[in-house]
Amino acid sequence: MKKGIKLTGWTILVLLIVIQFAPLERENPVTDQNLDFLMATDMPADVQSVFKNSCYDCHSNETIWPWYSYVAPMSFVITHHVEEGRDQLNLSSWGEFDPDDQKGILKHMKKEIEKGEMPLAGYTALHGNAKMTEERKALVIQWIDKALLTLESEKE
Repeated sequence: MKKGIKLTGWTILVLLIVIQFAPLERENPVTDQNLDFLMATDMPADVQSVFKNSCYDCHSNETIWPWYSYVAPMSFVITHHVEEGRDQLNLSSWGEFDPDDQKGILKHMKKEIEKGEMPLAGYTALHGNAKMTEERKALVIQWIDKALLTLESEKE
C-alpha cells in the first residue's frame, strides 16, 4: 500500500517538473502608444493610477509578468486570464474603437466596477494595490461619467 502512495507522489513530482517546460505565450505585443486608453483620454493622474494598477495587467499589452507567472500550474492560469482579458477588452487599442463603442465600453466598465466584479478577486488577492476601494470606485466612476458626457457632447 505504501509503495503505491510513493509511486503516486513520484508521478506527481515528475509531472510538475515536466509541465514547467510547456511553452506559453507571455509576450506584450508592440502597440501604438497614441491609441492607448491612458494616452487617448483626458484623465487625471490619480484615475490613471487606478486603471494602471487595477486593469492593465489583464486588459492591455502592458502586462507585468510576475515571477510566479513562469511557474506551472500558476503560469497556465495567469496566461489564460491575460488572453481572456485582452480578448474582452484591450485598453492598448482604445483609439481604434469608434465613439459609440467607447461609450458602450465605458458603461460596461462602470457596471462591472459598481458590482465589484472587476478586478477579479483572484487577481486582487495577489495584487493588493489593485483592489477597488470605495474611494477608488467613486473616483473612477466619476471620471467615467464625465467621459461619457464628453463623448455625448462630441457626438452632437
